[in-house]
Amino acid sequence: MQAELEELKALWLDLRAQVDRLADERQHYLDFFEQASEAYVVTDANGTIVDVNGAAIDILQRRRLYLRGKPLASLVALERRRDFRERLRALAAGEPAQTRAWGTILEAPGLRTDVTLVARRIEREGRFAGLCWRLEALQ
Repeated sequence: MQAELEELKALWLDLRAQVDRLADERQHYLDFFEQASEAYVVTDANGTIVDVNGAAIDILQRRRLYLRGKPLASLVALERRRDFRERLRALAAGEPAQTRAWGTILEAPGLRTDVTLVARRIEREGRFAGLCWRLEALQ
């Protein structure tokens, strides 16, 4: 019985070390995402914002807590939303021609920003899970 307890304790310590290593790795990638000089927005398959990095917050001029859970389309200027939604549907359908950069206008209170958008599909287990958007403000 003592030998089995020692074996379980060793297994538990190994498992704990793996969990700690994975947590460190996850934090490393989160730090990388947050500190990236390029602006990134991650949306789910429906275009709802899941996460934004610091550079995207600078462009969008909104707080992170406000942005999470909002449709990205709601930040696009009204006159450009139809085009944005059509491109979003095409990206969700997997049309590769839609992954090229295109311009649109993002709005925040009292601010309109011309941006270039590039979206890349996120696949999980072979299924469409969302999009990673790169935003570049035009000067």
